[in-house]
Amino acid sequence: MSKLLPQWFKSKQKVQACVVIVGNDVQALSQLFAEQAQYDNMPVYQLQHDATQTQLQIEAQAEGLIGVRLNLLDAAALKSCMQHIQTAGHFVDLCIFQPDFVFPENSHALSAAQLEFHWQNTGLSAVSIAQVVIRQMLSKQQGTLIFLGQQQPVQSEQDLFGQSLSASIRALAQSLAREFHPKGIHVVYCALPHWQSANRELMQSLQQTCWHLYQQPNSTWSQELRLGV
Repeated sequence: MSKLLPQWFKSKQKVQACVVIVGNDVQALSQLFAEQAQYDNMPVYQLQHDATQTQLQIEAQAEGLIGVRLNLLDAAALKSCMQHIQTAGHFVDLCIFQPDFVFPENSHALSAAQLEFHWQNTGLSAVSIAQVVIRQMLSKQQGTLIFLGQQQPVQSEQDLFGQSLSASIRALAQSLAREFHPKGIHVVYCALPHWQSANRELMQSLQQTCWHLYQQPNSTWSQELRLGV
């Protein structure tokens, strides 16, 4: 009986919702979310892809903001990250995925290794994150997953590689939205006019938009929108 008591008390502990933001240039956005989430008592985890990491590197960056460096393509590392979040008494209720927006104007100049690197930071990482996050959200039948994308000029042909990556993430978001909407998971694709982390107005607008999407009632869920600043 005495052995069962710790497990019983642990099961009675209130699990706390948290925000997970994934990307390599999301410090400003993460900080804005940390400031917002303080009012709702929601910690923010900032996940950054680092293919050289063999284990989780975790550090507190600010009040309510935890930085995590890991290999997003390593299924074991992602599983370990989700276990760390759960052990801390948190569950992912909002996840925002920022792909790699930085491409040269002429993608034909990229080497095969560079093309693979960009693909890992976009399409492949998006799939990996979606798998582990949705699996955790399904246990509570709630959660919001937002994929960021970049709006492309109608007649732009200079960055076909970047456009194809954005299109692949958009297609992934649409597919997941159709499949998991009935199961209580809100999946959204949000296209931005550009990505400038130093542009505070853009970051504030994005943070407010994502927070609005997170708070939408089920009957009014948006599945795709374009953000104009």
